Amino acid sequence: MEWWLNNSGLNLLKGVEDDEDNPIRLSDEYIVDFIRRIPAARASFNILVPNMLEDEQVRLRRLATAAVSMQGDPKDVEDAFQASQNKAGVYTTGRYGGTRMGGNN
Repeated sequence: MEWWLNNSGLNLLKGVEDDEDNPIRLSDEYIVDFIRRIPAARASFNILVPNMLEDEQVRLRRLATAAVSMQGDPKDVEDAFQASQNKAGVYTTGRYGGTRMGGNN
């Protein structure tokens, strides 16, 4: 089952702005957030969108572009954070010799 389908099988990506016959089912903000943060949502998005109506594809491609420009791939963001933590200094020499104490030892 695809990530964007609810329990009834309704595609939550469907919908076009200002179309009463095809209303938007899930807000743009939620779609962008899910695409950015959840790899399974991105994969399912890429499978479902090419099979949707052209007007829906235009809207969803715009949202996908917004999601990509907001933040990098979550794995890259996490890797960058972990790399920054690995660069923190550990002091084992010098005046206090790594004891974290300011007095005489």
